[in-house]
Amino acid sequence: MKKQFLIVMIFFFSFMITGCNVIEEWKAERIIKEYYQAIIDENYDKAFKQLQLYDYNSKTEIGHFTEGTTLSNKEAKAFYLKKIHVLKEQKYKLIDFEIVEVEYEDGHSFWHHIKLKGEQDGQKFEWREVADIYKGKLVISEKDDPNTKYRDGKMYFEIEELKEN
Repeated sequence: MKKQFLIVMIFFFSFMITGCNVIEEWKAERIIKEYYQAIIDENYDKAFKQLQLYDYNSKTEIGHFTEGTTLSNKEAKAFYLKKIHVLKEQKYKLIDFEIVEVEYEDGHSFWHHIKLKGEQDGQKFEWREVADIYKGKLVISEKDDPNTKYRDGKMYFEIEELKEN
């Protein structure tokens, strides 16, 4: 009887741990899909709301998403729209995306690998990037797309600095 109880408890706790992670994974996928679809639809207000915003110095490469931004929401949104303007000037258009893999680090921490299809100045591209969720907000990292910096959550730097790089 004790053996059966122990087996049932092991299955129960295993299911609870896995089930909780599945729910977090679904939440992450919802945020990821909302963000990329908003970029495709050019609904930049919606895309902005999905992002984890953080201050970043592109010269020193100092800034971490866990530190947030010193900008007010209004200032951050205006800055984000300036970054989007750079994309529009470069005739950058995201056409499609696909979540191709979910990678687990320790059975609990995970991130999504995203394949992007788009067009820039008439040239088609296919890039990959990694999307993570921090406190319910999207963090984009490990990216191939050199223009990600104009649509991610990095804030409070000179946009002209990025044009030079």
